[in-house]
Amino acid sequence: MSFSCSSKFPVFLLAFYYVLIATSFTIKGLSVNASTTLIQNVCSKTQNPTLCNDILNSDPRSAQADLKGLVQILIDKTYARGNLALTVIASLYKNANNTETKDQLHSCDMSYKSAMIYLNKADAALKSGNKEIYSDLISVIDGVESCDDVYEGPPVIPPTLEEANKNFEDIVNIIFTISKLL
Repeated sequence: MSFSCSSKFPVFLLAFYYVLIATSFTIKGLSVNASTTLIQNVCSKTQNPTLCNDILNSDPRSAQADLKGLVQILIDKTYARGNLALTVIASLYKNANNTETKDQLHSCDMSYKSAMIYLNKADAALKSGNKEIYSDLISVIDGVESCDDVYEGPPVIPPTLEEANKNFEDIVNIIFTISKLL
């Protein structure tokens, strides 16, 4: 029994279509695994790998991001945390009932505003292709630590401000560590 060329063609097309689909799923799967691997590798080098993984894996942009893109995502998230800290400071200031507390909160407010200016500088440097953002990030960290330093003695730092400081400082430290890999 002989097969004609025309009877083999549909089988060939079916096999070709199968290989094409199987290959596209494999390539797509490798892409996701590659960025997951990058995130895990990068985050493992930070002081808080769990937080780093949580932040980056919660942002859909991370799936396609390279190292610079991951730093950009973290900077974007840091803006929100810095603005939250400024909101906490403003609320505490509004409800403060003595001059010493208001002075401490005013100092924190100034420190955070300075930190946010340096965060803007780091963001602009990264976007322009300048990967040397360490000095700006050190200034961001210094701003947060200056707020902490205001509360070295009594009265103690209000818990909401302490939490906002920690959340902001944790993410800036992650950015600092990862930016060294750029």
